[in-house]
Amino acid sequence: MQGDTVSEMWSMDDPALSDMANMQIRVTEVLEKYDDPILFTSKVGFEDYIFLNVLDLEDGFIFVASSITEEAIFLLKRNKLSILGALRSGDFIVVECASDYIVRRYWPINIDRFDQSLLPDPGAALSLEVDGVADTIDQAKSYFSIRLSGGTLDHERMAFHQFKKMVDNAYMVARKLLAPAEVKYSKSQVYDFQITEPEFGSLIINIERPNLPRKEIVSNYFKGDSVSQDDLRKVFWEAKGKTLNNLQDLKNALDLGQLDDAAVSNFALLIRDMSSIFPDRRDAFSDIEFSGEVDGSWRTLKFDGNDTEELKEAYRKFFEKPQFVTGVISIINEGTLNVVIKVLGTNEVRCNFSAEDFAEMKAMEHFQTGNMLRAHGTIFSRSRRDIMNCDRVATIFAKTEVPN
Repeated sequence: MQGDTVSEMWSMDDPALSDMANMQIRVTEVLEKYDDPILFTSKVGFEDYIFLNVLDLEDGFIFVASSITEEAIFLLKRNKLSILGALRSGDFIVVECASDYIVRRYWPINIDRFDQSLLPDPGAALSLEVDGVADTIDQAKSYFSIRLSGGTLDHERMAFHQFKKMVDNAYMVARKLLAPAEVKYSKSQVYDFQITEPEFGSLIINIERPNLPRKEIVSNYFKGDSVSQDDLRKVFWEAKGKTLNNLQDLKNALDLGQLDDAAVSNFALLIRDMSSIFPDRRDAFSDIEFSGEVDGSWRTLKFDGNDTEELKEAYRKFFEKPQFVTGVISIINEGTLNVVIKVLGTNEVRCNFSAEDFAEMKAMEHFQTGNMLRAHGTIFSRSRRDIMNCDRVATIFAKTEVPN
């Protein structure tokens, strides 16, 4: 049964179908019960359906139901998939039945037409002790998930440019959050991810385990150490776990009102890595959600519009002010008076100098690629290579030296 695409909210006055009239709903398995079964599975023809009691009538019930696969039931019962996710996983119907579960009539509709206040909250699991589980099957099976929601997003359509922008930004953020520092800013030929089909409504991008390269390709990134495929998988898994734990700490600081200057300094690199996906007033979404497995359980961290506004302000205060940055010199552009340095754990930085400062640095003993440069100035974030407008001569030193 296919739902419609009409945007008006459903009501009991809408035209209903009656070809299932007088059929009795027979409970296969009770998943949640009060006096009567609240959530249960049942056969409708040859298909399995999940039913949820949303309204008691004087002489019957209103159920919402959805066709459901064995996989979805398995994930739901193991608190990997939310109740709402189970209801969204198949063809959705609203059913009116008598107190003996005899069907009177039903409505096949788009779930978004149904009063969302009568449905379970997103992320709500069968067990009350588990919170923040996946809302789609692909999300429940994913390595990592990014969800953009709120604003004007809906399940049917979105502007092409908005879709491209969100996917591009999610790609940049995923590469920064999920990779170890050694390869975080490498090209896609070094490592990449597969994704499942994006889902609209809230744009959900479910990322599968990384495609890891041959160990010869990444040996330079790991300081020449011999790195096996098992080593790489472990390093990526640990990086993902560290990111989710750090996101949890950042969310806690926001919720407790403790994102002061000291906390921003501690979370600076994480906020920087997230910044590409922060929404602005032109974007169709307001909330950002990151999900993945860590320490044996699924974890979901949601940053709402207030959180992202606070993080954007923290980013501006911390990064868009004069500061020091130190990295390895990778490119010297004498004609344009700039030096590109590689900074561990963040983007490359192009350091722009005045003609006088560049000439003074050029005369220094260690002014060559492979040595270290410590510059001071204002950094402006870019997706691939940040820009620093330097306000003084940089300190140049060999890797084995310690700067003054």
